Amino acid sequence: MAGLRARLAPLLAMLPEKALAFDIGILFSGFGLQLLTQIGWLILALRFLGPDGYGLFASLTAVTVSVAAFVGLGADQLLIRGVAAERDALPRWLGFSLLLILLTGLPLLLLLEAALPFLEIGRIGFLPLVAVLVADLLLGRVATLCAAVYVATGQAARQSSMTVMTGSARLLAIAIAGLLPGTLSMAAWTAWYAGASLAGAIACLGLVIRDHGWPRFVWIPGQLKDGAAFGAEAALQASVGDLDKPIVLEFAGATQAGLYAAAFRIIGISYLPIRALGYALYGRLFRLAAEDRRAAIAYGVKLLPVGAGIGFVAALGVLVGSGLLPFIFGGAYEELPALLRLICLLPAAFAIYIVGADVLSAIGRQTERLAMVGVSLAATFGLVWLALPIAGIEGAAIARLLVTIATAALVWALVLRRR
Repeated sequence: MAGLRARLAPLLAMLPEKALAFDIGILFSGFGLQLLTQIGWLILALRFLGPDGYGLFASLTAVTVSVAAFVGLGADQLLIRGVAAERDALPRWLGFSLLLILLTGLPLLLLLEAALPFLEIGRIGFLPLVAVLVADLLLGRVATLCAAVYVATGQAARQSSMTVMTGSARLLAIAIAGLLPGTLSMAAWTAWYAGASLAGAIACLGLVIRDHGWPRFVWIPGQLKDGAAFGAEAALQASVGDLDKPIVLEFAGATQAGLYAAAFRIIGISYLPIRALGYALYGRLFRLAAEDRRAAIAYGVKLLPVGAGIGFVAALGVLVGSGLLPFIFGGAYEELPALLRLICLLPAAFAIYIVGADVLSAIGRQTERLAMVGVSLAATFGLVWLALPIAGIEGAAIARLLVTIATAALVWALVLRRR
């Protein structure tokens, strides 16, 4: 028996890695489909809306994505943590999370509806603004919460289906809206956008209810402090990635904002394989950290080369393929390839960052991660603000790249400081 155990030990030691590889494979398949839907959506959006319309819409959604992180006060992260500790509590966490989304989303929606008309974004119009706010602050957060359910339960295939359904609904919406007779107006597009978001949210919630039962709408006390920290970190991270777009809109105009937003949207698409690794890793890190924080750190260090390798492959793809974009999007986007080449290393820097940041969250050092993201946001705003009048959108893009590289280095300094 001792000899048999000795022969089986190497095989058993490999099982977590094989399980992780299986989850990553499933998630890569789902994210591959999501990649296709996002590429399709971006092609149609850039063609049907043009640089001016896309710049306006992208600047608005940059604001809503950042604010939406506060909706639910980190309910998705709280659910993952709670269900990882007690699987049978999922219906309670689901109901509690839906309550948090409703109670926080409605006030934020009203606040933005009152404030945004005073900015350049406000020229989108009252009803289009309402449509986008409902889609992003409420319906989008429900879909995100449903994906978190499958992160918590380790169901990679179901998790992938959540991302594919929402992306497919929006791709179908812009395809139908753009192919209808006449020019696609912003009012018409935002109505289709809201309708697609509603369909996606209903489909995602329906799957969760089918698989795990109806939510129990109960209040779970003692969660708001941690939830606010999760929400603040997500909002700051989204702000780092998106809130520079309204600054470009205000100071460089809608057309330049459209080019700038298109470049970072394409870079964001290249992040999808990296996010697949992050989603597969996230729940496992929390489970390891619950037993031994040092094991979670060691696991993150072990997977760092994998994440960095995926990031560099994505960077190479951006560098090589950027020259084809004007043929795909149209002649109005001739400046796009040069802009993308300037920031082609962003996927690699992001991959290094996200592995380390998830380790920090898993080992209970969320406050440090939050402070680091706050510094990153301030640096992004400051450098983009300074770079725009001096070097235009090219200077702003380089500023974003430098901040991301510095943030990736900082997060690993924090992870390894007390190893």
